[in-house]
Amino acid sequence: MKKMVTAALAAALFSTAPIASAHDGWSQTSPIVAAGEVAYVELLFGNHSNEHGSYRIEGNWNEETTKTYAVTPAGDKIDVTGTTFYTGEVVESDNAKINNGYIASFSALTPGAYIVSVEGDSIFAHGGVASRTLRSAKSFVAVADVPLLRRVQDLRGFGKVVSPDRAEWVPASNPAAETTGGTVSARLMLKGEPLAGAEATLVRRSTSEAERLTTDADGYVTFEAGPADYYLLRAKPATDEKVEGKYDKTNYEATMTFVVQNGRAAAPKGQPASGLPTVYVDGKEVDAAASGLRLADGALRVDAAWLAEATSRNVDASGEASLRRAAEAAGVAVEYFPAVGGVPAAVHLYAN
Repeated sequence: MKKMVTAALAAALFSTAPIASAHDGWSQTSPIVAAGEVAYVELLFGNHSNEHGSYRIEGNWNEETTKTYAVTPAGDKIDVTGTTFYTGEVVESDNAKINNGYIASFSALTPGAYIVSVEGDSIFAHGGVASRTLRSAKSFVAVADVPLLRRVQDLRGFGKVVSPDRAEWVPASNPAAETTGGTVSARLMLKGEPLAGAEATLVRRSTSEAERLTTDADGYVTFEAGPADYYLLRAKPATDEKVEGKYDKTNYEATMTFVVQNGRAAAPKGQPASGLPTVYVDGKEVDAAASGLRLADGALRVDAAWLAEATSRNVDASGEASLRRAAEAAGVAVEYFPAVGGVPAAVHLYAN
C-alpha cells in the first residue's frame, strides 16, 4: 500500500509556488524511433518568464553534477552520460551558454518502452541561505520495428518510478502516443510516494501557452491533449530538509516532456495481418508453435513450462496460463505491438 502525502500535509511541509529566480531543466526526445537506430536526448535548461510558464532556453545543466540514464523495457537503468556532447562553440565570449545545450544518446535494438531520466544534484547559496536542488527531467522513447504511432499505442512500460530519491513525474497514459483531443494523465511522486495538492504547469513549446494545474488526492494531473506540439509538464515542491553547515532547505524539481501527434501516419501497404502474434524474448524471435500460444477469450495463453524455460524464470503456474499474467508474476515485463498493415502483431517479453 502506497503512503499518501495528503493535501493538508503538503500545505504544511511543501511550498510549490513558482520561484522567480530559479532555473528549470528538462529533457526532450523524438517519441518514436526505429529499432536499431540512435535516440537523441536534448538536455535543455531555462530561466522561465511568465512565472515559469514559458519555454525560454537560458543556461545549461551542470556537467559535473548531471547524469543521464536510459531505462530499458526490462527495467535496467543504464548510465549514458558518457555519450553527452555540447552543441555550442568551444570558445564562447559573448552570451556563453545561451541557446545552446547538451545532447546525449543511446541505441536500442529491442523494441519497447524506454524512459530517459536526466538527474541533477546541486547546492546554491544566495543571501546567506544555501539550498539543495534535486532535479528529475524525464522524456520517453518508444522503439519499434515499424516506427508508427499505431504500432506503439499499447505500450505500458513508461509508468515506472525510476528515481525514488527525488520528485518525478510518472505518466499514466502513453507519452509516446498522445494525440490531439486525447486524455493525458501523469502522477507526481516524491521519494516514491504520490504528492497531493502540488502546483504544476503545462507549457506548449511553440507558443509558450501555459496552463496551471494542481495534483489531486492521488497525485495525478489529467488534461486534454492540445494541438500537435512538444509539451513540458513541471512541478517544483520544496521541503525544509537540511544538513547543518551544508544547506538549509531542499528544492525538488520534476519535469517531463511529451509530444502530441496528429496520428494520421498511414500503415505500410499490404494485406491486413491476421493470426497469432510473433513472440520475442529479450529481442530474439522464438518458436511460437512450441510455446502453445493461442488466443482465448481475447487473451493470449501459453504453456507455463515453455514460458519458464524461455525466460529462465520461476513461473508459478502449470499447464496453460495467461501469457501476461504468468510472465509479469515471474518478474518478466510484457509489451504488445498491434498489427499494422501487413506487419503482424508482436509480443515482446523482457526477462534480462
